[in-house]
Amino acid sequence: MPNDDIMELTIAELAPKIKAREVSPVEVTEAALAKAERLQPKLNSFITILYDQARDQAKQLAAELMRGEYRGPLHGIPVGIKDNLETAGIRSTVGTKVLSDNVPDQDAFVVTRCRDAGAVILGKENMEEFAAGSTSSNIHYGAVHNPWNLDYIPGGSSGGGGANVAAGVTFASLGSDLGGSVRGPAHCCGVVGIKQTYGRVSQRGLMVTSFNGDHVGPMTRSVQDNAIMLQVIAGYDPLDPSTVPVPVPDFSASLGNDLRGLKIGVPKDYYFDLIDPEVESAVRKAIAALGELGVEIIEVSLPNMKYAGALRIAGMADSVVTHEPYIRCNREDYGTTVLYRALAGQFVLGTDYSKALKVQRIIKEEYARVLQEVDFLATPTGPVPAWRIDSDTVTLDGADYPSRGPGSGMTARCTSPSNSTGLPAISIPCGFSEQGLPIGLQLIGRPFEEELLYQASSAYEAVSPAVGKRPPVS
Repeated sequence: MPNDDIMELTIAELAPKIKAREVSPVEVTEAALAKAERLQPKLNSFITILYDQARDQAKQLAAELMRGEYRGPLHGIPVGIKDNLETAGIRSTVGTKVLSDNVPDQDAFVVTRCRDAGAVILGKENMEEFAAGSTSSNIHYGAVHNPWNLDYIPGGSSGGGGANVAAGVTFASLGSDLGGSVRGPAHCCGVVGIKQTYGRVSQRGLMVTSFNGDHVGPMTRSVQDNAIMLQVIAGYDPLDPSTVPVPVPDFSASLGNDLRGLKIGVPKDYYFDLIDPEVESAVRKAIAALGELGVEIIEVSLPNMKYAGALRIAGMADSVVTHEPYIRCNREDYGTTVLYRALAGQFVLGTDYSKALKVQRIIKEEYARVLQEVDFLATPTGPVPAWRIDSDTVTLDGADYPSRGPGSGMTARCTSPSNSTGLPAISIPCGFSEQGLPIGLQLIGRPFEEELLYQASSAYEAVSPAVGKRPPVS
């Protein structure tokens, strides 16, 4: 099978071919490595490509197949891992010079899950320094480029993963999401990305993170592939107290089910208040398409979202505590935007922090009330499409907003609330801007109801104007 044809397949399409020995894990891995090598000068999507390790893994998995040992749908599938997830014996930098020589002695929990499922780790993916931003323009390892237009950002902070999945370099990538860092690249790169319910997936081995709202989630080229990935990484981890011992359902079981009888809530507050007209048009059309699929569309009110800005106060304080040991010893190795963003947290008073947590509780209660009336919410994933790499600001409604560093929260205003509520949220491609840049639809669900989000997302995916589209750099 030609290499380019292999890399155009989804996991769901390729896995049966591997299981039937029509395609070897070695063949797939060589195709992926060749594509990674060819596109790395254009995308700069990796910090480390694991040529030798990936080949060794593929040979082992091929031998297992010959013995009749099949691990499941990820057997022999090349995936990418964001460079803030620990990988045993492999440099894990968190995208910063501060940890440029860091080599963990164990894998993150989710990496172990992927290896056990038969995934081939293709490499460690480029990202925003310390995962602190929406651009993935890394001052130490270079900017990641969007495969739809190389002059534009891929979103952040998991930009390398988003670019790789969109360009067909990896079949899936694991990123982290503290304010939208999986869903943002999904929006900007035209792929599927989920931030599952807080507590569904272990954070153990996620480096230099806040423990109040961070998640590890997959990016894929299809909803079905996303469900396959979450199936592998979800589950209780007795060594991570943030995980919840709830049953893990079959996330693919409801794919293809009818949507009639479901109710979708469209917030009249906050999400559409500050938005690019092209994004709003694409998202409104996607909501209408869900209506045509049988979903009842209901306008809902989230009046307390006017206080959503206060949620960032708690995040600022958490950030300075996380970074304190590194700033004390390696301040000169920090990029300035990340440093200034972290240092701002030292000015948060205890009363400010407590008030931020109170607002968080009020907003969580409000979402809980609304999600008793509807099955899920529909919003934009991002207020604007991807912007140019060389731009320091994003212009919206005649105002300029910083795209990096302090004050850049506008770019993640639609995604970050779900990190504070802990609710599951998925981004699905729903169209393109006039410049040909992807736009994402976000669906937000009730706790531990990812299966329902996948059902709705899969049904919409089949009618999305983005279906079957591939970026020019692929």
